[in-house]
Amino acid sequence: MSEKYDLIVIGAGNGGLMTACRASKMGLKTLVIERHNLPGGAASSFVRGRFEFDASLHEIPDFGEGEKRAELGHLFDDLGIKVEMLPIPDAFRYIVEKDGERSIDITFPHGKEKVYELIRKICPEDVEAMDKFFLAADDMAKGLEYWGKSRGQADPEVLKKEHGNFLKIMNMSATEFFDAIGMSKKCQEIMGAYWPYQGAEMGTVDASRYILMVYGYFVNGAYAPKMRSHQLSTAIVERASELGCRFLFNTEVTEVITKKGAVAGVKTADGRTFEATAVASNAFPEVVYSKLLDDKSLVPEFELKKANARKYGFRAFSVYMGLDASPEELGIKDYTIFISTTSDSKVIYDCSDRFHADDYALDVCCLNIANPGCSPEGTTELILTISYTDDVWKDVKPEDYVKVKREVADEVISNFEKIMKIEIRSHIEEIEIASPVTFARYMASPQGSVYGYLSDTWDGMSTRTVVAGMERTIPGLFFVGGHSTGLSGYFPTYTTGNRTAFQILGYVMGGGK
Repeated sequence: MSEKYDLIVIGAGNGGLMTACRASKMGLKTLVIERHNLPGGAASSFVRGRFEFDASLHEIPDFGEGEKRAELGHLFDDLGIKVEMLPIPDAFRYIVEKDGERSIDITFPHGKEKVYELIRKICPEDVEAMDKFFLAADDMAKGLEYWGKSRGQADPEVLKKEHGNFLKIMNMSATEFFDAIGMSKKCQEIMGAYWPYQGAEMGTVDASRYILMVYGYFVNGAYAPKMRSHQLSTAIVERASELGCRFLFNTEVTEVITKKGAVAGVKTADGRTFEATAVASNAFPEVVYSKLLDDKSLVPEFELKKANARKYGFRAFSVYMGLDASPEELGIKDYTIFISTTSDSKVIYDCSDRFHADDYALDVCCLNIANPGCSPEGTTELILTISYTDDVWKDVKPEDYVKVKREVADEVISNFEKIMKIEIRSHIEEIEIASPVTFARYMASPQGSVYGYLSDTWDGMSTRTVVAGMERTIPGLFFVGGHSTGLSGYFPTYTTGNRTAFQILGYVMGGGK
């Protein structure tokens, strides 16, 4: 006789973990099934020699302490999840340099007043535009809050009268929004530095998500868990377990079972069957539809069209290095550095579909700046990341894979050394290289996408949120993770996973309707 649950979560990624924790707190009998031996997906760490590296996390906004406690911090408090977080000193350093000529080198601070102070210094004509930016962020937050409370049944008149800006902005790109508020090109170039975090160039990425992301970093600051993102994952598992959630690791879901047109449970590779009223999947929709679902005729036509219309977000390539010298000895002073050869995000985006492009964006993270004790005294943890917009690794032959991976890593390190004028090769004690193939193998994400689907104006955060209640897929089937309504990133996947749990509660309490 199979076991029966209110909810089964496929995958212990960020979204699935938060959905399970909230569902358990609300009294739903919940089971999480994870094919790996550890939770977290990309929210995990690994050890090489005397260094422990975070697989993906650099920073998270909206935690804060005391009066500055923000949304994510309050969410963790509400669920009783306890994690020690460390503040990141500055938002980022942004360097634009090509052929030895540096056109931009600026460090953006955290804190609204400090941001204004910097804008008055470098772009004094944009103070009014920054006022409009912060007002727009407030309008977007209120609009999304109203839509959430309306449960997809928003009053059109209320939307027009009270949330007009929300309606205007939700289908804009970030560039269209910045142009609309009269922001100068110079200021836009600087404000656009965060675009790699969304995996879409500024003329494509939806304004609503970009606005709220930048607002979160600027106003509420950014944080990193003291013991890497694995600490976040294990803390959620521990709390969910205390609330009654059951976890099965080293177990792979091989089939989603349906009955009378609705989800009825799952089967696992070891032959077990688990019944459930609802299933929440951390796996991409097309993976569930094409590989796991027992009756593929149940997939609505619009779901197939949507899957075909979407593009995958960035596929990451990361070089993790443990260096035998301290940041001070090496001359590294910044936690996050965005290095680009041009401030035109479209140029870089269009070049990211190939190896050895003339223009590139390089994301640099030195954890020691925020967490001096993250590695042994006199050492440094440095992570260099570039991203691809296409499946460029598909044509690399297996016998050439290691060679190509090392060539790309060598190029990434050379570009860092050239622009930062810091020699690190002779100090490399440990190095690990992760290509999109690595991420695909570990996370089972299509083409190694770590950003879910491309954030586009027609398929951005606000649009996905608004249509979520209208485009119900197979009854009882829910999706969480970087490919769901909130888009990718730690903050979006945690908060979206939490909201999805409430939707699941309504479905379960309604008897599966």
